[in-house]
Amino acid sequence: IIWVNKKSKEVFLMREKTKMQRNIELGVLIGLICAIFLSFSGFDSACNNIRQNVLRLHILANSDSDADQEIKLKIRDEILKTTDIFEECTDLDSAVLTAEKEKKLIKETAQKVLSKNGFDYDVSVEIGDSYFGTREYDDFTLPAGTYKSVIIRLGKAEGKNFWCVLF
Repeated sequence: IIWVNKKSKEVFLMREKTKMQRNIELGVLIGLICAIFLSFSGFDSACNNIRQNVLRLHILANSDSDADQEIKLKIRDEILKTTDIFEECTDLDSAVLTAEKEKKLIKETAQKVLSKNGFDYDVSVEIGDSYFGTREYDDFTLPAGTYKSVIIRLGKAEGKNFWCVLF
C-alpha cells in the first residue's frame, strides 16, 4: 500500500482499529447470548424434570372470607394426614393412580371437616393439571408451571387457593 500522506494512513488505521473493536464487541455479544441461552435451557430442563415428578395438592376455598379460608386450612391439615397413601408410590404415574383410587377418601375427609365445623357446601375432587407460581421452601424451590394435581374445590371455589406437594 502506498500512502498519499501521513493523515490518510492514520485514517486507514483508525478505521481498521474501529472494525476490529466492532468485531470483538460482536464476538463478546454473541458469546454472552450463547451463554445465556445455554444456561436457560439447562434450567428449563431441570424445571421440567421437577414438574414431571411431583403431585401437588390444590385446594380452592369457597370464598375469601376468614371462615372459608380457615376451613380450607383445616381441610388441608386433614388431607395431609392421609399422605401415607402415597408411601408405596415410586413415580408420578403411580401417585396419580393412587390419587384416582383414593378420590372418595379425600372427598369424604374434606366433607367430614366441613360438617364438623358447621359448613354445608359441596366438595369436588379431581385429578388434573393446575398452574402454580414459584414456591420457595426452606431447602428447595418448586418452579412455576403446570403440575399434576389433586384439585379440591370447596363450595363455589371462588376464594384464595392453597397448594403444596403430596408426592
